[in-house]
Amino acid sequence: MVRGPLTLKPGNFAGTLLAVVFHPGIAAADSASGAGDVDYRLQRRALLADLEAGRVARHEVCDAHPELVRVANNCDTIDGGSCPVCDRGEMALVHYVFGPRLAAGGKLALTEADLDRYGRRSGDFAAYRVEVCAGCGWNHLLCRIILGT
Repeated sequence: MVRGPLTLKPGNFAGTLLAVVFHPGIAAADSASGAGDVDYRLQRRALLADLEAGRVARHEVCDAHPELVRVANNCDTIDGGSCPVCDRGEMALVHYVFGPRLAAGGKLALTEADLDRYGRRSGDFAAYRVEVCAGCGWNHLLCRIILGT
């Protein structure tokens, strides 16, 4: 609970800090213009750094759901790079699409043509690209892509 402006000690910073309060209307302009794509590479890099430093255990990051591993094993979309954790498995890129008139669990998009098809449909659709190593179970959300109109 903020009771008023915070005054800093002389020598640290000049001026007064005002408390910033979140208000749901702050993002109204963004939501009116439509949401944008979100890239999670920085979060991925930080997680891998935490794993390397020992702050996160391997079983905490290699925890892919069996269904996600099954899809990765049968997926034609291979990233081509090696797994950042086990360094032996090829990374599969899996896309799930969420939007109107789709199941609550989303719809698997197997090809770029599937993503393009959702992009042409009316309604707001979001695709989530996940990289998966079927060998060790590493999985991480890479990005959210806005599809549709």
